Amino acid sequence: MTAHRRRFASKTLFAAALLILGAAGWTGSAAAQSDVTIFAGGKLDVADSAYAGATVGLPGSVDGKGWAVRGAVYTGGYDYRSGPTTIDADFTGGQAELIYRYGSGPTWGSVGVGYRYVDTDLSPADPGNRRDGGEGEVMVSLDGGHVAGPWRVDWYGSYGFQLDDYDALVSLTHTVGASGRLRAGLEIATDGDSNYSAYHVGPVLGVKIGEEAEFQISAGLSDGDDRDSDGYVRVGFYRSF
Repeated sequence: MTAHRRRFASKTLFAAALLILGAAGWTGSAAAQSDVTIFAGGKLDVADSAYAGATVGLPGSVDGKGWAVRGAVYTGGYDYRSGPTTIDADFTGGQAELIYRYGSGPTWGSVGVGYRYVDTDLSPADPGNRRDGGEGEVMVSLDGGHVAGPWRVDWYGSYGFQLDDYDALVSLTHTVGASGRLRAGLEIATDGDSNYSAYHVGPVLGVKIGEEAEFQISAGLSDGDDRDSDGYVRVGFYRSF
């Protein structure tokens, strides 16, 4: 295992520990607080990452609709070439948003505005990289989904105004089997900023666990500016209380 993979493994364990602590803390008070969703996941790609977070409904929200706050922490690493030198980059950050959730029946979604901060450590130093060190920015986001019979479409997107960074994902899946607990299909995602762009495309599988939780896994082709095509693996999990 390379040093880069070892760093990613330790960071993934850190994110998983945050998820377990959060789940343990909220499970005990689920009866009192019925509008909480925890989520976590990670991706192995050119830029490896892991994250964990939660959405908590504000007073007055009903059935997962209305105002809520969403927070997340994330960490990861990547490397790139700067002239003849390979630069190792490690990043850790977090974000907090105020979101408004809408929709009933087959369509749901949310829009949000918030602030995120990320600290990037470059080794060796690369003064020409504007991501070096700590950067904060105002960001906006949207996400949602729609079900039509056995078909389901999901979407997510975010944009940060300081770094001009963006992240977007769309998936289309179809229910598999009579139980309704499996759905399979295709996802397409892209991310980047003013200096790079990347995308991935591949099959995705969602496995419903109980009535309020789902595990997702996707694997396929990853490509982007100034690099060779490669594979990716993405996993995600969420649970509502």
